[in-house]
Amino acid sequence: MAFLAPALLAGLVALAVPIYLHLVQREKKIVVEFPSLMFLRKIPYKSVRRRKVRNLLLLLLRCAAVALVVLAFARPFFGGGALAAVAGGGARDVVILLDRSYSMGYGDHWTRARAAAREAIGRLAPDDRATVVLFDTRAEIGPRTTLDRAALLAYVDQAAVGPAATRYGVALKAAASLIEASDRPRHQVVLISDFQKQGWDRARPIGLPPGTALTPVSVADPKASDAGVAGLGFDRERAGGRERLTVTARLTNRGAAPVTDREVTLEVDGRVLETKKVSLAANGSAAVAFQPFAVPATSVRGVVRLAPGALPADDTFTFLASPGATVAVLVVDGSNPAPDASLYLTRALAVGHDPSFDVRGARADTVTAAGIDRSAVVVLNDTAPPAGAAGRALARFVEGGGGLLVALGERSRWPQGSPDLLPGTFEAPVDRVGGRGGSLGFVEYSHPVFELFRAPQSGDLTAVRFYRYRPLAGASRVLARFDDGTVALAERRVGDGRVLVWTSTLDTFWNDLALKPVYVPFVHQTVKYLASYVPPVPSYAVGAVVDAAAIERARRTSGLGAEQGLTLVTPSGRRLPLDGDGSGAPVTLDEAGLDELRGRDG
Repeated sequence: MAFLAPALLAGLVALAVPIYLHLVQREKKIVVEFPSLMFLRKIPYKSVRRRKVRNLLLLLLRCAAVALVVLAFARPFFGGGALAAVAGGGARDVVILLDRSYSMGYGDHWTRARAAAREAIGRLAPDDRATVVLFDTRAEIGPRTTLDRAALLAYVDQAAVGPAATRYGVALKAAASLIEASDRPRHQVVLISDFQKQGWDRARPIGLPPGTALTPVSVADPKASDAGVAGLGFDRERAGGRERLTVTARLTNRGAAPVTDREVTLEVDGRVLETKKVSLAANGSAAVAFQPFAVPATSVRGVVRLAPGALPADDTFTFLASPGATVAVLVVDGSNPAPDASLYLTRALAVGHDPSFDVRGARADTVTAAGIDRSAVVVLNDTAPPAGAAGRALARFVEGGGGLLVALGERSRWPQGSPDLLPGTFEAPVDRVGGRGGSLGFVEYSHPVFELFRAPQSGDLTAVRFYRYRPLAGASRVLARFDDGTVALAERRVGDGRVLVWTSTLDTFWNDLALKPVYVPFVHQTVKYLASYVPPVPSYAVGAVVDAAAIERARRTSGLGAEQGLTLVTPSGRRLPLDGDGSGAPVTLDEAGLDELRGRDG
């Protein structure tokens, strides 16, 4: 028998407590009333201790209760041999789980792991069946429940370390399914790994069938030390009309010894742009920012390399640098707007990056259908919608997937015959000038517009004061309300597009929102949501699944026609045909490096 938490066995010292209590006898005091104590001799009270153990059975029960509690916290389990003895005789089904995640490439971990697997196969009895399962983020089942030792050994010999991370849940699920299908009386699971902590998902525990013996075999090195590239950060800025990208590498040292003067290099399209030296404290981390470089009009391949260490797999980090996305925004004012009606809105969008916003202005009576079609988001800022061809273009724009933001103010109108786009009917303004004005009483923080403000100290929307707003009746999807229950922000889906109605202004005329720190992130989140903006992914982890929507976005970005078939070319050169435009099954990225999406014509 072994223990998962043997350190807790130190609690057995608590056995001294019942023994002490058992041996100490307290004398009972009997109060006797006596008229005078002046002629009595004073005798000091002494506690009496038992020299002889009485009620031995009671003492043993007390000690056993304490010992059982301590043993329960230490979590005992039986190894293969002990459990086999309890289970009795009979042939076994043995499942050998062999960890092939990238951390097993450290030092001689993989050599020792395969040796342990061969040893487990060599210990099988003549009538024992066995299965070898290789696992990382996925489980690969080899020869299934076989007596053929040669096939099992050959499968272990041809196995290799992969680039994916460790996930014990998938391995134990595979073992449980094999054992549940077994007709043998005895079962054993041999888990061979370096037991990386991040491989366990405590929120989703996995159990083996009752009576299964679990034998862990660790090949970890207690003094292992490794530094690697844990992740990359990207910061974009525009200078002189060109976009520049700053790459920041996050390096970690997972060892007890410091790392000094280790070289880290940034390469872009095969050229070394910069090399720096970094020192890392024991179990520490550091961020290394490289000099910014200009991003061309097409995507460029990049890699950050750390000088080779004991684990080469985490010494490189591959990424793809693409031109930053730009969201075209058309701000439509009334025919006679206030001087600063759109000043705060355009200034807030001007400081946007990742994505950046291309803001254009127009009047409701001069806006054109072409101007609407060139936009991703249209803002009707305190004005009536355009009429005629522009109005019909606005309706088509929204139905086709465009975004519309309507800010209701003093000059807002929605005449008869205007497109049916609003989530409700707005009414005459309500004044809240008395006292400190109104405030937001309800906000749906789970919505993409407001989720940025969900975390503590991320901005207080309730601090904004509203002195005037227009009630909106009939809205079925309300995202925010004022403290009197009136709708503040409502949404409606029209075709493939989205419409948001803000029942106050976006300047300082009816509220002080534009003067608060939350104004800029609120405007950015609103416009990004209306534009259905999805930030580009510079890199995926090995084992990630790319869905059809991401493939379709990549196809459109690359300019591949919808009629083109697609092929995914992996870093090793494998070609994976995708169904039509990529709308078939999701694709799993199971190799480290750069995957390419190509048209079938090359």
